[in-house]
This record gives sequence, C-alpha cells and structure tokens, in this order.
Amino acid sequence: MKKYVIRMIFSLLFVSLLYPAFQAQAQARGQEKLISKIAVAGQSATGREKVPGFPPMAKPGKPIPLPNGGFFIYGFDKTPKLGMVIIKVEIFNKEGKRDLSFEVKADSGMPSMRGAHETGEQPFTLSKKGDYLLPINIVMPGDWEIKLTITKAGKVVFRGSHRFDV
Repeated sequence: MKKYVIRMIFSLLFVSLLYPAFQAQAQARGQEKLISKIAVAGQSATGREKVPGFPPMAKPGKPIPLPNGGFFIYGFDKTPKLGMVIIKVEIFNKEGKRDLSFEVKADSGMPSMRGAHETGEQPFTLSKKGDYLLPINIVMPGDWEIKLTITKAGKVVFRGSHRFDV
C-alpha cells in the first residue's frame, strides 16, 4: 500500500510539473491556427497589411481584359490530370498583337490542403512563339488552384485565380 501511495504522489507531481508546458504548447498551436485563419481571410499575420486578393478568372480560353486596354488568354496544354501540366498565357495589346513586355508568375496548390502542395510564386518562361509557359506538377487528385500575377515594369497589373478538380 505504501508503494502505491508513493507512486500516486510521484505521478501527480510529475503531471502537475509538466501540465504548464503542455498547456503553453497547446496555446501556441491555437495561435498558429488563428494566424493561418486570419491569413486565409485576407489579412496578414500582423493584421496591418492586406494579403493580395486573387479573384476568380474567366474560364480557360476566354479573353480577360488588362488595364492597358489589352487582354490575355490562359489555358492548359491538356486537360489537367495527375502528372505534369503546362499552363500557357498569351498576352495581347489593344491592337491584338502579342505583347512580350510583361512578367507572369503563378502559384499552384490545393486549397483544401494549404501549405502541403503549394509551389510558391514561380515565373513563367517566354517561348519563341511568344507564349508564357509554366509547368506544374499535379501530385494527387482533388481540388487545385492557380493564382496568377501579371506585372509590367515591376507594377502588378492583374491578379486572379482559377480552380479546377483532378
């Protein structure tokens, strides 16, 4: 009986000493979840500046206007499925001629698994034909999103997103 009481006292003492450390870790995890929810809602973790918005774009193959009077068309080299898919962007000026003076970047990932498959913002490569191209790797089935950013002379002129299911 004496050994049992000593074990109980030791166990209670051990738990009471470790509880504050576990509680602090749980609170830190809760703060991280709160910060990620705020960031997804459109604010930065500090709450001082806005995270850029990426409104939904028209479907692939449809012209999307740019502020300079031009437009762009985006699409895929094939229907998105598991494996490598190439995103293609063509930019045209007011007269309908290709405009190669832009920089195009995109981030791709799975909205339902934020942080798990994001590529980070990647620059497109300009082909000899004048197409902006970016390969993305679709690694698993599910919902995917591409966030497109188009800049000219270092200034953002367009942001948009396209969601699709694989």
